[in-house]
Amino acid sequence: MIIEKTFTYILDFNQYLINDYDELVKASYKITGSNELSIDLLHYAIEEVTYKSNLQSIIDSGGMRFYLIRIMITQWRSQTGPFYKAFVKQSDTLELHNVENNIEIEQEKLDVDRVNLIISELPWYDKQLWELYVEGGYNYTELSKATGIPRTSIGLTINRVRKHIKKNL
Repeated sequence: MIIEKTFTYILDFNQYLINDYDELVKASYKITGSNELSIDLLHYAIEEVTYKSNLQSIIDSGGMRFYLIRIMITQWRSQTGPFYKAFVKQSDTLELHNVENNIEIEQEKLDVDRVNLIISELPWYDKQLWELYVEGGYNYTELSKATGIPRTSIGLTINRVRKHIKKNL
């Protein structure tokens, strides 16, 4: 007898979901601000309701939509709720990480552009040695062999360029 009642409750609940699912999806999108987690939130709420001992009385009262929406709102907003901890917080952390990475990339682009502008102000000799050193990947000895310029002179020039860049950044 208990199994038959439980089965009847589940059938009633399934029929309710079939009839009202689209409206619940709209509500979940509204609650989350069209976040990609909205369907997950709805399914979490459905699962929560499935295990309620008073499921049939909720269905019979006509308050199932209200009940599910209330669960979704609570789980979405409550920073201590299981759904929030498991999904929203992780999602926010990932988004924050992505935003921080984008900011760092933009900052690096700005820094590179600024350094290039500072280097463009240098005399041609300093600029050419710096470009060979940085872009060519040469060390002082290799540069000296390739250009015939003494290693000490190259070292002094590269250090002068570094100081110029640091001073103007």
